[in-house]
Amino acid sequence: MDGYRDQIAWLLEDDAPFVKYNALIEVLGRSKDEPEVRESLRRMMETPPVSSILRNQQEDTGLDKSAAKNFGVEAARSGYFPKYTGVTWRALFLGQVGAEPGNPRVRDLCEHLLRNAFDGRMGAFGFRLEWKRGVEDAVIPCFIGNMVWALCRLGFSGRREVRESFDFLVKYQRFDDGGFSTPVDWPYRGKRERCWGSHTCYWGITKMLMAMTAVPKSYWPAEAVEARRRGVEFVLLHRLLHSSHDPSKPITTKNARPTRLFAPLTYFDDAIEIASTLLKLGISDPAIDAAVDLVLSKRNERGRWVLEGTPGPLDARFGTKGKESKWMTFRALRMLRLAGRLEVSQPQRSSVQTENSVS
Repeated sequence: MDGYRDQIAWLLEDDAPFVKYNALIEVLGRSKDEPEVRESLRRMMETPPVSSILRNQQEDTGLDKSAAKNFGVEAARSGYFPKYTGVTWRALFLGQVGAEPGNPRVRDLCEHLLRNAFDGRMGAFGFRLEWKRGVEDAVIPCFIGNMVWALCRLGFSGRREVRESFDFLVKYQRFDDGGFSTPVDWPYRGKRERCWGSHTCYWGITKMLMAMTAVPKSYWPAEAVEARRRGVEFVLLHRLLHSSHDPSKPITTKNARPTRLFAPLTYFDDAIEIASTLLKLGISDPAIDAAVDLVLSKRNERGRWVLEGTPGPLDARFGTKGKESKWMTFRALRMLRLAGRLEVSQPQRSSVQTENSVS
């Protein structure tokens, strides 16, 4: 820890309680029962970004008219629209900061999500889009993985909707790496398929693996273990950050570039998150080490990390793009601890070492 003493002291300052709370637990390994940790959690829930997300959710009780007009009433109710202020994104961002599961406003938000974003017809999180060209079911693997992970983080892992959505991913997730003929049988759509096409969307797989770091042990039949194996194999084939067909090129999907450090995370993951996910699942590989090295190379002259990208609009930002970021520095140090590259003076087991991963 001595090599990062100054950075850790910076994270523990009182001006960003959401950073301090997470650093105490996931970098220093402090117990959630300690008075300083409990006080940091209390302050985190009462200050941005958490307070802004919850306040806007409380005030936004109506249906977004623009989303309903453009995508249909059901899609608007799901909270996937508008990006990135709908209820699904709010739940995802609250999960990322570790919001208090027992908080009444957090529970109300999650209940809203379970009522409106779970599609009973398909048995997973999803919704029906009503385009001018016709009606279409939105079966989006990154969305399903995000919702499973967030709801487990926020205390709803026991809900039927969460378990069924995880089972859906395990059953249907594809791992094609190009040149394949995508089935036309539901939930696939042949040549029209974008998420599970001839080259499976990379983010659907990283989000499935991320969900696997949070689900309970009871979620792990043999099929899930096999899906985990194939998902890890797929990510390592891409060396976490690169095209499998042209290793000189980094993965790029529209604005999604995992080499750019991003917060809060949306439908894609950055290098810190992909490496951290594999480490939480107990995976070791030279490609993970290379991704960690890339993150280390991005430190500025003060040994801090800069926020390189952020979505918008947001209820509350996690930092300023182009500026050194406490949240990004926390995430990098958490990754280093998972990788065994950050020694801590306290022996307590950190919450980042998931109890639910399967070796």
